Amino acid sequence: MSQYMEKRLQPQLKIKNELDAVLKNVEVSFKSHDDRDVQTLLVYMPLDGNPDPLNKFFSVVKEGILANFVLKCSDIERQLRIHKEGAAERLFNKAVRQLSKHTAQGELGELIMFTLLDVYLEAPKLLTKISTKTANTMPVFGADGVHGQFYDGQFKLYLGESKLHKSFNSAASKAAKSIKSANEKYQKEFDLIESHRDFYDLDEDLENILLEILDPLSNESIDEVLHSSCFIGFANPELFDHLGDEFENKYVELANNHVRHFFKKLEDEGVDINKSVLMILPFNDIENLVEEFIRYMDIQQ
Repeated sequence: MSQYMEKRLQPQLKIKNELDAVLKNVEVSFKSHDDRDVQTLLVYMPLDGNPDPLNKFFSVVKEGILANFVLKCSDIERQLRIHKEGAAERLFNKAVRQLSKHTAQGELGELIMFTLLDVYLEAPKLLTKISTKTANTMPVFGADGVHGQFYDGQFKLYLGESKLHKSFNSAASKAAKSIKSANEKYQKEFDLIESHRDFYDLDEDLENILLEILDPLSNESIDEVLHSSCFIGFANPELFDHLGDEFENKYVELANNHVRHFFKKLEDEGVDINKSVLMILPFNDIENLVEEFIRYMDIQQ
């Protein structure tokens, strides 16, 4: 796919600076259980500062992420054209109405995965999954996210899985099974892209290139295109007993074990770990996290 060497998809979120102020990306590399290099992204919320770090993060979500995650790009662009004054507030209110207290935990995990893929991997969404739901109280079926990325002349389609769990190991086991299932049913995701595609800031030529790549009938190398992304948010209260450099050192030590465990689970399910990326983010308490998300966004349904 060298013909795509100069191609690049533009991130949808223009909030890199705002996100860097509330999340820290740990520059570290890991190996799998059998000593192979694996792709990972470790982020965390620094504990110092005022206001509360979680409130700062939710402020960024409210101002610059939620509408882009929930709504289709075409809907956002149309609203911004029609209602310049107050458009951002209208878009946020419309997005919140698509969420539910019943599914908020899953949606928050999907939102974080969407954000990390877009901002840090420069892999924007190709499909707005929430728009495919039949009711806002129902979960999204299939992959939790569908994202794309051109990298070194190759196109990667990421079928994403997200988990917000108290236990990392439990989340990893469930995620690995879901990733295997999504990879086996990739044709359904391709059909959704064809019917509900949500490409951001593309000219017609690049859109046609993407559609041709994602057509299994015309692309005999479709297996090379398919990749897996996984976000796991997990609780580890003991980790937050540490501050500063000590926190980051403990986090990296903990992450090393988690990374090895996750990729072993993937391999046990027959998923190619060389075509997978793991993104992790620790929290003090998942239940409180979800409750604060519902409160801050004022999710009513």
